[in-house]
Amino acid sequence: MGSTRTTSRSGQLAALATVALWCSSFALIKHLVDAGLGAQDVAVGRFVVAWPGFIYLLWRAGGLPGLTRGEALRILVASAGGVTAYHLALNEGERTTASGVAALIVALAPAATLALALAVGLERFAPRRVAGIALAFAGVVVVVLLGSGADVSLHGLRGPLLVLVAPLTFAVYNILYKPLLGRYDLPALTAAGGLVGSLLFLPFENAGAVDRFGALGAGSWIALAVLGLGATLGGYVTWSIALRGLEPSRAMSYLYCVPPLAVAIGAVFLDEPVTLWLLLGGVLVIGGVAVAQRGPARKAGIPPKACIEGADGQRCRT
Repeated sequence: MGSTRTTSRSGQLAALATVALWCSSFALIKHLVDAGLGAQDVAVGRFVVAWPGFIYLLWRAGGLPGLTRGEALRILVASAGGVTAYHLALNEGERTTASGVAALIVALAPAATLALALAVGLERFAPRRVAGIALAFAGVVVVVLLGSGADVSLHGLRGPLLVLVAPLTFAVYNILYKPLLGRYDLPALTAAGGLVGSLLFLPFENAGAVDRFGALGAGSWIALAVLGLGATLGGYVTWSIALRGLEPSRAMSYLYCVPPLAVAIGAVFLDEPVTLWLLLGGVLVIGGVAVAQRGPARKAGIPPKACIEGADGQRCRT
């Protein structure tokens, strides 16, 4: 009894720590792109900081013994989408999108994953789930079109639409990884995906990166370190502890706090506007995700992952 209570308490603390780490990542990304870094610079920087931790996790888990060529290809494709494309799209989108708006768009990830799982037969159809998915997507439309309070224009839509690529690619990542979860350790899979996906950032870099990083002030370097060690690596570690100490559905309920906290952080520290439309859209997104995830028991479904940012997201990505 005492052991169970202690495990539950550690899971709760770890879930709260995950929320704290992930809710700040959107503002940190916004700060770094506003400081002059390119989307690829932010992605490379945060993962380079996290590389030693990923290598250690992969080593500690004993690697991926028995990995077949087909499985290696699956990891490569999944990482190219759920890590490489996810972060490049999110970072570039945040150049012209408020961090709070970006957080609410990325909160669509669980609903997008469930929609894709329904489409390929990994989840059981239920009217409640379809209604929840529709509600979440409607919320994103409200956030993208009206959330900022600015006039709608093609130029203004570019950033939010780029951010929208992130949850969609993360949905593909989750579906591709699903068959591997029964064969390999989750920390090892996450570490492998993070390492492979981050290496694919390198072709997008250019010689100007040296000058861009050299021009960063001390505050921006601290932000990059916090993003790498906190949201990218630390968030994954704390989330893994949370899943060991809590039921998945209970652990995921904590992650509903990430988008509203990210909006609040953007408003307080980046002076981003918070409109009624943004709040309404956020309620629709989070409410729709909650309704969709309360569907019937899983058939052969994907593990319940809400990865608001993907600690690279961690499997559940900043």
